[in-house]
Amino acid sequence: YRKHCLSRGIDLDSRKPASTTWPMVCRSKLEIGLGALNLRTQNEALLLKFLHNFFNIEDIPWINIIWETYYRNGRLPTRNNKGAFWWKDIIKLLDKFKVFAKVELNDGKTCLLWSDIWVDTIPKLNFPELFSFAKNKTITVAEAKDTESLQNFFHLPLFEVAYPQFLQLQLLLQSVQQTEVRDRWGFIWGSNLFSSSRTYKHLSGHLQVHAAFKWLWRSLCQNKHKVFFWLILKNRLNTRGMLRRRNMELESFNCVLCSSQTKESIEHLFISCPFATQSWTSLNLHIDQSRSPLENLESFRAQIS
Repeated sequence: YRKHCLSRGIDLDSRKPASTTWPMVCRSKLEIGLGALNLRTQNEALLLKFLHNFFNIEDIPWINIIWETYYRNGRLPTRNNKGAFWWKDIIKLLDKFKVFAKVELNDGKTCLLWSDIWVDTIPKLNFPELFSFAKNKTITVAEAKDTESLQNFFHLPLFEVAYPQFLQLQLLLQSVQQTEVRDRWGFIWGSNLFSSSRTYKHLSGHLQVHAAFKWLWRSLCQNKHKVFFWLILKNRLNTRGMLRRRNMELESFNCVLCSSQTKESIEHLFISCPFATQSWTSLNLHIDQSRSPLENLESFRAQIS
């Protein structure tokens, strides 16, 4: 029901075209959205706490059972692992967890050598040519440290490009001080504590947007005015030009406020239309028709302040 609020209003049987897409509505208000909660992403953010507790081997009954049942031999979970249906669903989120999870190495038993962030980057991305020679791509840092010869983990001989990377990896492993303490998993934002809100933000991604979106939501206007202006910024206002793109039939798609026989678009309606120019002039605001709408908005803000 919530996702129809911008298209159907209170009439659930309405078939009007939506003003905007639901993923856009679910983005943060400071990132071109309306701040609606994406329940799928929120559910994933909450489920990722299970993986955080699992890799930190917290003293919780279900974690002890999972480790004893499936990973007693020292193998770490992958997306192909078997197990209870609920655990397999959680394992599907493993790749998303590893994107922003970072390990503080101690014993190295819960950290994959190639795929985890343990040297401020992911080794398989740092050493791509060397990674292509690896026999086992799921070994742990502890296994690599305990081996007598690191070369045993690679198909030999190595190419000239891969050998310098091998030496760099060897130096990295030698610099790791192994202890009996368990590894400690944290996050790339600098905390070892799980935060569902921060996880949600990272899963949603980040966009660089114009400062006008911040000005909009920090203003003291009524919410209906804010949403209207948001639709203008997103070029989602149902002008005649927009309705034409949506294959709606009208007698004319030209602007009704002037006689220029110009298609009604946001740029025309608020910038180049003579009626709009007169309206801005009556407010002592100068508009430059050669500028984009956002540039004119910046100019308005400067003139008002």
